[in-house]
Amino acid sequence: MRLLQVDTVKEARGKMKEHFEGTSWRSLEIPLHKSVGRYLAQDIVSRENLPGFSRSVVDGYAVHARETVGVGETSPLFLQVAGEVEMGTPWTRPLEESTAVYVPTGGMVPPGADGVVMVEHTEMLDEKTLAVHRPVAVNQGIMGASEDLEEGALVFAKGHRFRSVDVGVLAALGLMMVPVFDQPVVSVISTGDEIISIIEKPTVGKVRDVNSFALSALVQETGCMVGGVYLIGDNQEKLEETLKEALSRSDVVLISGGSSQGTKDYTAQVVDSLGKPGVITHGLALKPGKPTILGVVEDAQCACCNRKTLVAGLPGHPVAAMGVYHLVIEPFLQETYFQNQEQPLRIKGILGENLAAGEGRETVVTVELEDTPEGTRVIPVHGKSGMVSQLLQGVGYLVIPESREGLKQGTKVEVTLFK
Repeated sequence: MRLLQVDTVKEARGKMKEHFEGTSWRSLEIPLHKSVGRYLAQDIVSRENLPGFSRSVVDGYAVHARETVGVGETSPLFLQVAGEVEMGTPWTRPLEESTAVYVPTGGMVPPGADGVVMVEHTEMLDEKTLAVHRPVAVNQGIMGASEDLEEGALVFAKGHRFRSVDVGVLAALGLMMVPVFDQPVVSVISTGDEIISIIEKPTVGKVRDVNSFALSALVQETGCMVGGVYLIGDNQEKLEETLKEALSRSDVVLISGGSSQGTKDYTAQVVDSLGKPGVITHGLALKPGKPTILGVVEDAQCACCNRKTLVAGLPGHPVAAMGVYHLVIEPFLQETYFQNQEQPLRIKGILGENLAAGEGRETVVTVELEDTPEGTRVIPVHGKSGMVSQLLQGVGYLVIPESREGLKQGTKVEVTLFK
């Protein structure tokens, strides 16, 4: 029997990085409107100034700012209105002294004008005479040419994951197609004689399959494609057969259950039997999540492309499985296949109660947040092993370092938010 020689999370991630160092991943171009959630395969640099001309950011009158110095309600400035800028139409005539031109929001500012007085601060005395009741500073009410984005400026770096707001930025720059990394295929195998399909009603001793659905959702949330989803009992031959099939169609395979030291847990043996180097981590210094297996299987039929597949044996407990995914699998996917270095969203708060930690292990604690007059209060979500209600209550998690025996109430902590 193989002894469980645990690695820290950092050590496990280091081993994975070492085995997949230099992985060259496919890229392709896709339409801009389909890019949300995808990762950029190359830097995007602005090909033009944005905006391409000086424009007004308010409805008002373009003026010479120096002429408005000292203007007030009792001492207005009187200007002659020289015309009105039409949206989408250039105004090329320079602004003359003692004149003003009406400019709607987004309209081009006439050459020579260096301020726009909001229409609320003006009054038309007749068809041509404007009274200005407030001064404007130089460039007030104006967005200068290239003030938003300058030609040649880096807009998004390689590895950036697209958000909906990013689509609007690139639309403004006229990009119809964007280069993105292809989506790696991740298959999920859920194991256990006690596991049944979610459409079945559990009898005594049986539970519905949670992990294949939860893990598949996390895979998609990361930006990957779900390959095969399998549900099998505790049978070594069946696991080997299913894993071989999953390996043939996947870049990563996740197996939930079958990773501890029980007599029917032979995931490590099966991984080792399918190719070198086999299991690289058998156990994590993590609570929950100690019975985690990480293995690498090289494709002997594809030596020319050095194809490797990560196989991860995750705990059967849904909260533990999802915790290991967040701490180990998700960073691996983002760095290896997408070159993404962006950090997850985190928030700081004050711990609402004392917390004990796993002895000599990092401890992951699911938490919820509460806004108080003193700030954000971090409240641990308690639950016995196997309680799926923890997934419902939690909005994020905190990690207690292996060097700490626990954390005291009132300690400042950092919470990583679930997506």
